Amino acid sequence: MDAGFRRYAEQCPDAVIVTDRQGRIEYVNAACERVTGYARDELIGRTPAVLKSGTHEADFYRGLWSTLLAGAEFRAIFTNRRKNGELYYEEKIIRPLGKEFLSFGRDVTERARELEKLAHAATHDSLTDLPNRSLFLDRFGQALRQAARRCEEFTVVILDLDRFRETNNRFGHLAGDAVLQAVAERTRGCVREADTVARVGGDELALILTGTGPADARQVLEKIVAANAPPVRFEDRDLPVSVSVGACTYPRDGAGELDLRKLADRRMYEAKRAGGNRYVL
Repeated sequence: MDAGFRRYAEQCPDAVIVTDRQGRIEYVNAACERVTGYARDELIGRTPAVLKSGTHEADFYRGLWSTLLAGAEFRAIFTNRRKNGELYYEEKIIRPLGKEFLSFGRDVTERARELEKLAHAATHDSLTDLPNRSLFLDRFGQALRQAARRCEEFTVVILDLDRFRETNNRFGHLAGDAVLQAVAERTRGCVREADTVARVGGDELALILTGTGPADARQVLEKIVAANAPPVRFEDRDLPVSVSVGACTYPRDGAGELDLRKLADRRMYEAKRAGGNRYVL
């Protein structure tokens, strides 16, 4: 590596790494030390795998190497890990250069986090932080494809608050918001991380219980009804709350998204006509 390149690299604001053809690091600049938290001597002789976060799949790195070994330039945003364990996002360009590989990386963590916030806001309800209708429908489609491919069951649930309009009229909309937030949190606490709880209407939630048939679904629905039966405390008042829940399972109750949603909705209204505070499956 000539002296001119070293002078340029040391003044470069981007993190510069030079490796041999086997990926062993031969040179890093001062910006790389600042971004990664590693001193130069801690990186020389190692591979960039020291920065791996575990976020990227093996296919990502296979694509990287196949591109470089074909003599082409590889560009991507990497999720890496600093020496102190903190994750960061790096917009990186890696180029073959004779017998070496040269990479330039720019820390774009703040920009990536802002984009994540915007994406989250576009797909989640602002009051409850649950997935919104759009994200629910997307996950519904995914659940159908996955269940069909794996020959699995899943359960679709529609949940509606009982007498919610009365709560709003009697105690005000802030009280109504507090009840919605409590029901969202209670319901989310009754399901697994792999399941979906979404707010799809004013006082209506929808759930997808993955890999769950009727027997297991009944246990979950009983928990949900019981969890939402106690009153919600708001400004020194106990606000009454209960829910009506309707559910159906794929594929025994239907194979299409619209049919399943209609049936779950119809069963929710059956629960409501029967007095609420119950489920119908």
